[in-house]
Amino acid sequence: MRLIYVPFLLLLAIGYCTSLSAQATNNHLTVLGEASEEVMADQATLNINLSFSDEKDITMVYEQHKAARERILAMLTELKVPAKDIQTQLLLVRKERDFSMGNPPSDKFKGFQRVLIKFGDLKRYADIQQHIASNGFTDVATTFSLSNQRDIELRLFEQAVVNAQRKADRLAKAVSRSIKGIVRLGDTDENEVISTLRATTMLSYMNSYQTDRPINAVQQTFRLNAVVKVVYELN
Repeated sequence: MRLIYVPFLLLLAIGYCTSLSAQATNNHLTVLGEASEEVMADQATLNINLSFSDEKDITMVYEQHKAARERILAMLTELKVPAKDIQTQLLLVRKERDFSMGNPPSDKFKGFQRVLIKFGDLKRYADIQQHIASNGFTDVATTFSLSNQRDIELRLFEQAVVNAQRKADRLAKAVSRSIKGIVRLGDTDENEVISTLRATTMLSYMNSYQTDRPINAVQQTFRLNAVVKVVYELN
């Protein structure tokens, strides 16, 4: 009696191509192609959060915000930050109840506002954030980004298709077949994800200024991933 050993890869390929020779409609091979890349951020947006309150006079809230804005803009002008890179968001003022422990509930007026500064130079960003924090504006948040993210995503998508082709060639060869052509690209069965381009940031963070943590020591890396599903026709 002669024993026949079937390689694992062959079984995997057959799993993808059930009854390939039985029906023409099943003469297809479906594979997922993936590609990823880690990229250092080259842009940052610094958000300076302003919040002032007064228990009696709403006018005081407006005046405090105005004074803070003027201080920040004066600093940025002195530091030669271009006006086009500075955005002051709308001031929001509301009346809310204060339930501080140990005191009876009381109403107060509270204002919220944010000043955004965009940077294309991360060294410049670090210097200016430290300067702003040292002048008393410590409620800050930072978001890093990529100036060429779209170009990288498109390149990864193309690479994912290439990787899918290589995988399909190996699987087809395992069952003594060859790839005839692409039937569908980025198209899947109902209720299934078609294709994805994902950006996972390991660097966007919200923080209060900390003198014991250098700003330029914060990890500033994006991991971009592309996944595409390709259906091939076999010869």
